[in-house]
Amino acid sequence: MRTVVQRRTEGHGTRINVDVAGYRARRREALAHFAEELAGKVRESGKDQALEPMPPADRKVVHDTIAELEGVTTMSEGEEPLRRVVVRPA
Repeated sequence: MRTVVQRRTEGHGTRINVDVAGYRARRREALAHFAEELAGKVRESGKDQALEPMPPADRKVVHDTIAELEGVTTMSEGEEPLRRVVVRPA
């Protein structure tokens, strides 16, 4: 697939995303749900929670989800490939 696209676009940077059986949408939904639950725990405890390292796209889902919630905020820490999201009380 990539080779065909590169030939038709004369090698110009074209990004191809493959989503098999809706995996990407389900992954985003699961991460958003997890982030909401974690935000509740952080609000209750008042303590920071660091998540496991994750790829940039997954970190963005967590940041975006928590940005819509009150009482919590996020930040990323560490260097790739060990960069992680930290959820903290606002």
